[in-house]
Amino acid sequence: MPRQDGWWETIKYIIVEALKGSRRYYLAAAGLLLLTIYGLYLWIFIQHAPVFLGTDYGGLILTGMNDSVVWGLYISFFVFWVGVAAAGIAFSIAAYVFNHPEFKKIAVLGEVQAISALTIVLMLIVVDLGRPIRALFEMPLLPNLRSMLDWDFIVITTYLLINLVGALVTIHYYRRDKALPKKFLVPFMVIAAPFAIGIHTVTAFISQALTARPIWNSPLLAPRYVATAFAAGPAILLIALYLAERYIEGFSVSIEVYKKTLYLVAGATIVGLYFTLSEAHEIFWYTTEPVKWAQAKELFYGPHLPYLAVLTWLWIGLGVAAVILALIPSTHNSKGAIAFISLLVVVAVIAEKTLTIVIPAYEPSTLGEIRPYHPTPIEYGITLGVHALGLLIYLLLAKPAIKAIMTHYFKPGAHHH
Repeated sequence: MPRQDGWWETIKYIIVEALKGSRRYYLAAAGLLLLTIYGLYLWIFIQHAPVFLGTDYGGLILTGMNDSVVWGLYISFFVFWVGVAAAGIAFSIAAYVFNHPEFKKIAVLGEVQAISALTIVLMLIVVDLGRPIRALFEMPLLPNLRSMLDWDFIVITTYLLINLVGALVTIHYYRRDKALPKKFLVPFMVIAAPFAIGIHTVTAFISQALTARPIWNSPLLAPRYVATAFAAGPAILLIALYLAERYIEGFSVSIEVYKKTLYLVAGATIVGLYFTLSEAHEIFWYTTEPVKWAQAKELFYGPHLPYLAVLTWLWIGLGVAAVILALIPSTHNSKGAIAFISLLVVVAVIAEKTLTIVIPAYEPSTLGEIRPYHPTPIEYGITLGVHALGLLIYLLLAKPAIKAIMTHYFKPGAHHH
């Protein structure tokens, strides 16, 4: 095999292409890198001060969390990005299952999206540990397959590995203008599909099984997680495609891809809204659990935490608006309009699946206490840095992936598969 066909050459290709770009590309990467460094600084030297600076002032006491509210901003965004990761590879699988040539072109970008989302997910777990070094003391006790948390860690890390392999193999073949072999595609799809659904289902099962958190103790929680994941995940991919078309010369995506994905996004948003309506109906009309009713009241009306009510009604308002816009025929032929609708859906699902999922389960607590949770500036800063790291990885991996796509599909005389 010629030297340029090897796997090591593909890895070098990814690194070289990721480091090449326009002035705008370098500015975007530099901005994300600075935000990443800022977030890491806050995490290592402020939140971890007891470890690295030898003081007693640090750790999770610097967050807004307390004895009653043990999950905050970090785990809230963890839930959102697990969903985005799940929808990333599901998009790729659909491209090959339905053998749609236009979707196959950009399927690898779904895997890139999943890799960056899972990086955010794993980093949010680490920063939520407070002092992750303590986790090392628990390692000899692992794996404990009776624990749902262990299963969550197993499916997330395995899913990350699957996406890394999928993206690497795709770039390896496309950069040499070759189609993906079926001997890779079939087993890849068979293995990846259950994990795509599984990572978000296991995350939901962890919450759903906690009877002491009655607002989570609903059979609709897992399907609701998956439904809004399939709204936000493809919506983020549509926005990424729209930006790539604007800023990468020669790269183009068929309007059919935008239209068909919009149908999926709108359909998943409708299902998510329907689940919200169904849960509200059960809680406000029939539940006999006083704690569940009080938690739902905090979620929808926010007597002690008004931001929860704002986010809940933002989800409903923007979700309905996005669906109505998606039903207007004239929007279907405009990539800009579809990207705008996708942006509405992403903001709506962030409102639905972050603080509004986590915090009501603790407010009030099982003892009936209200200890209002408000994220601190440290939490916002660290969360911003973690997101910047994920977006930087997205940017650096998408660049060589798109270059490989263009080599295989857009080069004059290239074969289309």
